[in-house]
Order: sequence, then C-alpha cells, then structure tokens
Amino acid sequence: MTPVIHTDSAPWRAFEADTLQGYELMPSIIGAEYTDAYSVDLVRVAPGGYSASHIDKARHAFFILEGEASITIGEEVHRVRPGSVVKILPGIPHEVRNESTSTLVFLAIYDPARDRK
Repeated sequence: MTPVIHTDSAPWRAFEADTLQGYELMPSIIGAEYTDAYSVDLVRVAPGGYSASHIDKARHAFFILEGEASITIGEEVHRVRPGSVVKILPGIPHEVRNESTSTLVFLAIYDPARDRK
C-alpha cells in the first residue's frame, strides 16, 4: 500500500454509461487496499457534463473541491461550490449537472465500499 498518492500524476479514466456525459474518475483513490468500510473516488465533470437521475443502493457523499454545479436530491435542487458536502441516502433519486464553464471536481465517498473493477 502506498500511503501517499499525488493526484496530479495519477491517470484519469473515462467513466462512460448511457446516463453520464463528461465524467472522468480516479477510482478507488482510497479502496480495498486500505479499508473495506468505504471507498473514495476522485471525480471530474466537464462543463456541460451530467449524470441523469438515478438511484443507488448505498450511502454516498460528495465533497466539492472545484467548480460549481446543480445537484438534485429527490425533488430539491441544490447549488454546490467548493467546500459543499452533499449527503445522499440509499434509494433517493439524484443527479449532477455541471452547467458552468469550469470543470467540477469532487470526492465521492461510498459506504459500503464500491468495487470499480
């Protein structure tokens, strides 16, 4: 296990699905090699990028590092910016929309851990 990761030299991986556009990941920057209690992805969403409304089976949270976006949780739309913490419970529909002209970057924390293999 490497105790320090420098994200400026780690590779981004395109994250593609029918319900996503403009997403890239550094998956499991904290993952099974460290803990089985949770996992953390670094996520980057291009201007105009989005994830359509979907439902996940696990708890997750986003910590916004860069950019601004609209995140809909249930029926409520929230504007987020650096420093925002977003908490999403299992079974609640949610979506992310980067309607700005800058890249959105956030940590996505999953409980229980998400396997990205």
